[in-house]
This record gives sequence, structure tokens and C-alpha cells, in this order.
Amino acid sequence: MGMFSYGQLPSWLENNFIFRNLFLFRKLFLTRTKRSYYGQIAEDVAIKRMFPKKYKGFFVDVGCFHPTKYNNTYAYYKKGWRGINIDIDKIKIKGFNWVRRGDINIAKGVSSEKGEVKYWTNGFYSLVNTLDPETAKTRDDYIESVVETDTLTNLIDQTKYKDKPIDLLCVDAEGHDFVVLQSLDFERYDPKLIVIEAFAYKLDEVMDLEITKFLTSKNYNLVNWVGLSLLFRKEGHGGR
Repeated sequence: MGMFSYGQLPSWLENNFIFRNLFLFRKLFLTRTKRSYYGQIAEDVAIKRMFPKKYKGFFVDVGCFHPTKYNNTYAYYKKGWRGINIDIDKIKIKGFNWVRRGDINIAKGVSSEKGEVKYWTNGFYSLVNTLDPETAKTRDDYIESVVETDTLTNLIDQTKYKDKPIDLLCVDAEGHDFVVLQSLDFERYDPKLIVIEAFAYKLDEVMDLEITKFLTSKNYNLVNWVGLSLLFRKEGHGGR
């Protein structure tokens, strides 16, 4: 089944109930997960320094992908944190419902408004699904699909966490990340720490990003940079 991890599948197979559940079981329980970190490039190790050791916070993870692998919040889930996981792909959210039952798991896209929009995928259980048409143009193996979307504010408002300030917000939306940020009501949800993917490779490029300028205007400081992930901390939140 390893050959099917990220390639395009015939629709009859991708939608087959037995195949989907066997694939998900393998993906969740038969792949190597023992490691000292769970984030793709150890982002969760950097996050750890931003909160008191025994703190139990509230997270929101947009583009959550997998409940344990390449996941920035699983280490904190194990420590008693709880939150909301959001992904375009229904099978990924089904995996969260199997493994992360203490969380609220939502299969929708996050965008500027409620509706139904196109998104692009390059395979079954893909790492790089995107709502951004410009990102989709960078590869020749994407195919179009459709997903229901809503703003991040509205999605949180529909849960028990309505009006609860966010301790940790993670966004990995493959080129759609800034739109996700803009869809959040910062006055009500006021994240302490934001971890967001940005395709920039030099410091001057990072500082010139729309994301950086937007968050700087809201009193966030860039405090770390791990791979493609930027860590922004709200001024006044000093960590541990």
C-alpha cells in the first residue's frame, strides 16, 4: 500500500470504504512514529520554549494533515492540551477522530468567506492540498476538487471554544496561509503564538512578506524560524 501514499488513484479505489479504512489504519498505526519530536522539522521543539512546562493550553491547527506525524500539536495533546484541527481532506479528519478524540476535528477549508470553492490536490492523502490557484500552477500533477469553506472565526464560533483566546495557532495551508490569518477575529481570539508556513529563504524576504507585515501591525514579533515555519509571539507574552 506504500505505493499509493501520495499518487493519484482511480476514483473507484479512492472512494472504496474498505480501501480507505485499511489505508488509514496503516497510515495511523503501522508507520514509524517514535521520535523526540512530531513536527515535520521539529517545530514543536521550538514551540515548547514559548510556554510554561506544565501549562495546558488551547490550540487551533489549520492544515493539520496527520494526528501524530508532521504535527505541531500532538506533543501538547499528549500533555493535556486540547483544541481544534481543520483540514480540507475528510480522510485526514477521520484519522483525527480515531486518534485525537479529545479534540474537535473539522473537515472544511478555511477561507475569506463561507461557500463552496475549488481546491487542488496532487494525490490521495497528499501533503500539499491547496486552495491557492497560484500554488497549484507550480506543479503539473494537481487535479481540481471542491470543498466547503468558512472563515476561521466562524468555524471556531461553532464550537465550545467560542470567544476563548488561542494559545497556539498553527497554519499550514500551502500558499493560502495569509487568507487564513485574515479570516480570524484577532480581537476575540488573540493568539499568543502563531506558527505559519511561509515560502521565503532569506531574512529580507521574510521581513517583506504580507504575513510578517500583517502580524507586526498586530504587535507580534518574529521569534523563531524553523525550516519554512515562522514563529510569531504576541508582544507581552514572555513564554516560560
